[in-house]
Amino acid sequence: MNVTRHRTAPTPFGCRWCGEQARNHGRSYVRSRGMHGWERPTNDQIKARMRARRANRKEQ
Repeated sequence: MNVTRHRTAPTPFGCRWCGEQARNHGRSYVRSRGMHGWERPTNDQIKARMRARRANRKEQ
């Protein structure tokens, strides 16, 4: 997961490759994957995103 592209971590169930939510996704391009449709993130990605978002809330 590349959190640095976002001001905050993507939503936990955002696309596996780009972090965009399924309802807004369509076809997207990212350098690491190319053109892709929405894909469910891995369990490890979901967990990491939840932790990153929680840590961000604590900093504010």
